[in-house]
Amino acid sequence: MKRTITIVVLFVLLIVLATYELVMVDKIITKLDNLTLTIQTEIKNNKDDITVATNSITETKSFWDKHEDNLCLMFNHKDLSTITDTLSRLLSYAENNDYDNAIVEANLLKEYSEKNRHIMGFNMQNFL
Repeated sequence: MKRTITIVVLFVLLIVLATYELVMVDKIITKLDNLTLTIQTEIKNNKDDITVATNSITETKSFWDKHEDNLCLMFNHKDLSTITDTLSRLLSYAENNDYDNAIVEANLLKEYSEKNRHIMGFNMQNFL
């Protein structure tokens, strides 16, 4: 009987942790998508002076840095480091008022966050 109770408790704990992970990853990626959309809009609306987007990029970078460590516990760091690298380059381009490279990096950031939603989200490949 003790063995059955232990197995049930472990199974319930596993289900709770998996659900928590799915919800948290979805919240993080959704917020990253929203912040990226804000960055893209600011860059497109201020082609002559994109340095106004620096605050949004810094906010996004700090948000990502804060959550990246926790995500690295569950996912491959290589998949997450592309977002970190892109944010660093984007911040540099915005500070140097380089519109062409900044808009490319902003678009890449959007693509990477959408790709990571698929990698980290619930699908049969991740389940198996």
